Amino acid sequence: MRRLFIIILDPNVDASILRSRISELGDYYIIYNNQYLVLADFENAQALYEQLVRNETNTVRIVILGISPDALTYWGYSDKGLWSWLTSHGM
Repeated sequence: MRRLFIIILDPNVDASILRSRISELGDYYIIYNNQYLVLADFENAQALYEQLVRNETNTVRIVILGISPDALTYWGYSDKGLWSWLTSHGM
């Protein structure tokens, strides 16, 4: 089942490899430089985390929040691209 995940990277981490891996997970949208929305087929946030940090020898500081799209509620002010992305993915 596809879930929506919010991925927040530590702003101090070298994220070039992580950004590349995020793009491989599924449909994604960059909210801010270190925050991503990802719509992907992972059972939970831990499974997605393990996919992101695979083969890393050091702990990587990331926060991942997951929710089923049918339980999602949101509100805020952002650029139109974010709202268009959410709408185009049925949210």
